[in-house]
Amino acid sequence: MRQTDLPLVQEAITKAIVPGSSGLYDIEYTVEAAQTGQERILRAQGKAFFNAEGFAYRLSGTVQDITEQRNAQLALEQQVQQRTEELEAINEELAANNEELIAASEEVMQANQRLEEANYLLTRSNQNLEQFAYIASHDLQEPLRKVQQFGDLLINRYGTQLGEGRTHLERMQVAASRMSRLIKDLLAFSRISTRPAPPDSVALSQVINRVLDSLAVAIEEAKAEILVDALPTVPGDALQLEQLFQNLISNALKFSRTDKLDRGHPPRIIVRTHQVLASDLPALLKPTRLSAMYQCIEVIDNGIGFDEKYRDRIFQVFQRLHGKNEFAGTGIGLAICQKVVTNHGGAITVTSKPGQGATFGVYLPV
Repeated sequence: MRQTDLPLVQEAITKAIVPGSSGLYDIEYTVEAAQTGQERILRAQGKAFFNAEGFAYRLSGTVQDITEQRNAQLALEQQVQQRTEELEAINEELAANNEELIAASEEVMQANQRLEEANYLLTRSNQNLEQFAYIASHDLQEPLRKVQQFGDLLINRYGTQLGEGRTHLERMQVAASRMSRLIKDLLAFSRISTRPAPPDSVALSQVINRVLDSLAVAIEEAKAEILVDALPTVPGDALQLEQLFQNLISNALKFSRTDKLDRGHPPRIIVRTHQVLASDLPALLKPTRLSAMYQCIEVIDNGIGFDEKYRDRIFQVFQRLHGKNEFAGTGIGLAICQKVVTNHGGAITVTSKPGQGATFGVYLPV
């Protein structure tokens, strides 16, 4: 018997033989085999019998080897302890995750609140811009119409008497006409800026046909050749897309070599299309809506072209590469083009060289 267990066994037997006790004993102890040194756990159970005087005179009981039972119990307890520790660790992790989720939820709520506030401010800003556009289209145009009407009246009635003053009056008329055109372009830009494109299906071939019809006189005067590929149907706003391609084709006609440089080369404008994977987009092109595929519509001309260092500048409002006396315009047309393309989730770019025309690429998500 293991020496550390001997006092426990002695105590159990001593209690069992005390006169007046139940005489029962139940004790576990460990023994070690003398030859192998192997330890076994034994359980001794029994009872003391007492004589008439109350003294124990006999012990009767059994000894059972419970080594396997206790080893299994110990293994189970260890497994339970391990699982308990694992559960505690999981609970701690879940608690930490819950704290993170609560914090993230609060951040999302705050972000949503900020977004709602920003949307409210944007809505108010758009309303103010629309109100300004109305004022620009009505209250500012009306005085200009008066100036033009009275100018025409003065020229018609008193033109022969004005002498050199007639020249000044005609310059005033030109300036008033230019201002009226500028206000109209600003109105168009503001309307596009405040009205995102609704998701309608738009047949671009029909859009281009309407544009060519509206520009028929200018095309005829320039003796321009227009070549148009079969064009796809895209989601968007038909009026905005019509304005986009009207501006691009008008620009191609306006900056043609026939108009200013070389009458031996009539304008030639090509409208063609192809699909482009998102991974194959030009490096600096950033569409406003992600898509796996984009429809690229190119408007190619053989006009005067320009230096590509001005590529970003031409899409800004009021930015012009030529003087007002060289080419008419307000410097808003290409800014409108960019805004339309942005509203449709796409992007616009241009490549060009002086004297070699320009290629405008419109990328729309499919």
